[in-house]
Amino acid sequence: MCASCTPSRVKPEANINVSGTVQRVGGKAVPGARLALTREGDVGDVILTVATIGFACLDRVAGPAICLDARFTKTGANGAFTYKLKGKDTQSTFGASAVLSVTTSLDAKPNEARGSSTTYRFHVQTEKLNLPVRLWEPAFDARTGAFGARVTFARLPAGLAPSAVGQGAFGYTAEFARGTEIVWRIGHARPGEVFDPRVLEDSTGTMRVIASASDLHVSETLGDQIAIALRSGARSYESPLDPPVSRGKPCSVTDDKGHRYPQTPCRLTDGTFSERFNPTVCGGESGCVEPRHGEAIVDLERRTAVSLIVIRGCEPSCRVETSLDGRSWRLVSFVTEGEAAALPLTTARAARYVRVGSSADALTEVSVWSGHPSLPVGSLLVAPQRFPVGQGTGVAGPPAVRSKGSGVSVWALVATGLLGLVAGAVGFALIKRRRGAV
Repeated sequence: MCASCTPSRVKPEANINVSGTVQRVGGKAVPGARLALTREGDVGDVILTVATIGFACLDRVAGPAICLDARFTKTGANGAFTYKLKGKDTQSTFGASAVLSVTTSLDAKPNEARGSSTTYRFHVQTEKLNLPVRLWEPAFDARTGAFGARVTFARLPAGLAPSAVGQGAFGYTAEFARGTEIVWRIGHARPGEVFDPRVLEDSTGTMRVIASASDLHVSETLGDQIAIALRSGARSYESPLDPPVSRGKPCSVTDDKGHRYPQTPCRLTDGTFSERFNPTVCGGESGCVEPRHGEAIVDLERRTAVSLIVIRGCEPSCRVETSLDGRSWRLVSFVTEGEAAALPLTTARAARYVRVGSSADALTEVSVWSGHPSLPVGSLLVAPQRFPVGQGTGVAGPPAVRSKGSGVSVWALVATGLLGLVAGAVGFALIKRRRGAV
């Protein structure tokens, strides 16, 4: 049962009217906008993601099974829409108030790979709702230079956020995505935020900015408990960097006794950010019992002056160390605040091996850099025709969280969810609902 779910205050047979308007900045109506309404939550604790199930359904990709029950409509000439439901349609398996979401999007502009989109998540606790769905179309950029890399964007303009919420409730995330995977997210982003461009490696894909607010208590007419993600359009980007020195290098996994088992090919250094390591020791041998996988070790094959280590897939925490001989280890950092982290070394450290401890199974990539590459002065953004939509869209998941560090900050991320979308993130932070799911 769901002890923390929000009780439903509508009768199962009640007639429910979910109406609203879709508008741009300045109150300009968006006629003919397609909307997807989905019911998402049966439990009280949920992960709020910016690429929601509703967005997958709206995009007509091969989304999850919930898309079979999605309801679609379009706005009229005045930007208005209406859904007619029954009370039971708004309730979970256990009769609690379920999480519903409405998602809509704009067509891409000439300089975009995909257009702006918004998801409005809510509860139904009254028979008539009026949802203010707004679309955000900010100017933004990402540039490199002597400072590293910098993202710039315009904040939400006055009047775009629902008056009951206010602009101060929104946080911002810059997201870089490639295909069906997240390359990097910068959480709690501010206009002019500087980051280390090496986290993008040699990727190409799309960038967007997300403004989001979660766990908001509003009137029943507005949805009672809501969460909103406003995503900018997605623009194509191209990293100017070469791969890290770790690309294609061999790796192994240890068992509880410290025995090492080479993994060929090594999925931790292949430049794919979404595929779990999931090492194997038995290799299909009859009667072999797969041991617990403790630590992953990447062999750089030569002495290297390490200046940055990037870990992806660190669940729930991990210990990062380096070694020259593979026997004596020096701690780099403990990662405890998220699934991924960039760990810059203030002074380059000589090492041949990098070891990531805790559980190796969930790791997706270990990237090691030597030195500081020369960066061109200019924008990372390129014409959308350079990269087809299928190569420039990405999944979304919970947001990145900035943790304490020196130099280039450590970025923590909880990555990967849903499929095939540009969108992303954070907006909806990974939160634990106090009463029920929003």
